[in-house]
Amino acid sequence: MQPVASILTDGYPQDTAFLQSLRQTVCFSGHRPDAFPQGTIVGFPMVDVLKTLLAGCIELALQDGFRYFLDGLAEGVDLWAAEYLLYRKQHGNVPMHLIAVEPCLHYLENRRSGKAEMMRYVEQTDALVTIPMQGKYSFLRRNDYMIAHSWRLICMICKPEGGTAYTLKQAVKERKEIHCMDVRDQNLLFQFAMQFLTEEQEIPHTAAERYTYYQQYPETLSVCRTLLKSYAKW
Repeated sequence: MQPVASILTDGYPQDTAFLQSLRQTVCFSGHRPDAFPQGTIVGFPMVDVLKTLLAGCIELALQDGFRYFLDGLAEGVDLWAAEYLLYRKQHGNVPMHLIAVEPCLHYLENRRSGKAEMMRYVEQTDALVTIPMQGKYSFLRRNDYMIAHSWRLICMICKPEGGTAYTLKQAVKERKEIHCMDVRDQNLLFQFAMQFLTEEQEIPHTAAERYTYYQQYPETLSVCRTLLKSYAKW
């Protein structure tokens, strides 16, 4: 993979410690919300099941010693991860760092939808890195940058084409650790959701509830790890 140029954006924190901490750095990839299955599974909203499983993957990363998280600022998985990470950063007792990676020049200022939510997250990050290019390939170069500077990829995928599929292929090519949730496999989500039904617990609805859940039931992380094992050889 050819090195991808980046710049630190003026006016935002500029903590670049992740550049020297490859083995402690994670990045994310995933689709936008409308690409994922809708409705419910065993009576729970699908989106809550997906977000809770994603939070579990973040907890596993922290458990495994990762402390830096690169987030590409796309709607869906990226913002779901940012929401949980920032809550975890503010309320947890483990030092951790969130770095936003802007895919092109003026991406944030030119946003037409979701801008307020993205800015709320960016203002709380440890650094804002911008890929200094524009055009249709800038998002792929953003993904290349995150893979190049990470040891593990956490992703949710439900189709074999698009930016997430590209990023996953790059992670495989670069021999990165991969925690991939292929939500085309309904059995994966069914097994995860069933543990809440079996234990007669409600699925968490907010970042705060997800954090509390994993603090109270850390054994659930072993379930998450087991479910992800079959996806480690993409």
